Amino acid sequence: MDKPTKQQIRKTIGKNIRHQRLSRNISVEEFADMMGVSTGFIGLMERGLRGTTSSGIHKISKALGISIDALFEDREFDENELLEINKEKVLREKISSLIFDFSLEELACTSNMLLSLRGLKGLQTIENSEGSNM
Repeated sequence: MDKPTKQQIRKTIGKNIRHQRLSRNISVEEFADMMGVSTGFIGLMERGLRGTTSSGIHKISKALGISIDALFEDREFDENELLEINKEKVLREKISSLIFDFSLEELACTSNMLLSLRGLKGLQTIENSEGSNM
């Protein structure tokens, strides 16, 4: 088996960084802050277009709570699953930030609207299951 090229090693490390970051619901911005680098640098690293030093590898493994070996493992990941997890986190944070400064009255109204939506969703599920029995 041929020895992997520097580019292949960078791509493997980048893929593993991205997977570990997303599986921990860490945004690019948060990770860049943790590492003390720009978001652009993180993006380049995750795409395998930039490498890092051995001390950078050590810092990455510490920040993600994984072994250094885990960064070099060549394996496949379900990126769609990770993106869905991240999308859910972003939406929850967005909703939280929208209602953060609401008054008690606005919170009560929002709560009632959400409960109504949940109730409508429940009704649709019941109607769909009843329709399938016919």
